[in-house]
Amino acid sequence: MAIDQQRRLKHTAAAAHAAQEQGDHAAANASWRRYVLIEDALRDPQDLLDEGVALSKVAIDLWLQR
Repeated sequence: MAIDQQRRLKHTAAAAHAAQEQGDHAAANASWRRYVLIEDALRDPQDLLDEGVALSKVAIDLWLQR
């Protein structure tokens, strides 16, 4: 499955670059968001969970400082 995801990454990056070259910023942004989602699918689930918990802690700290 990782090979398919690597192929999807390359295809999505190419689409993003093409959209950027054409000046279609909305399409480029959408492609880069898809790229990040595909990258995240390749990551270790525990790493994603740990990152989410850390971001939640930062959000709580920022909220408490207001």
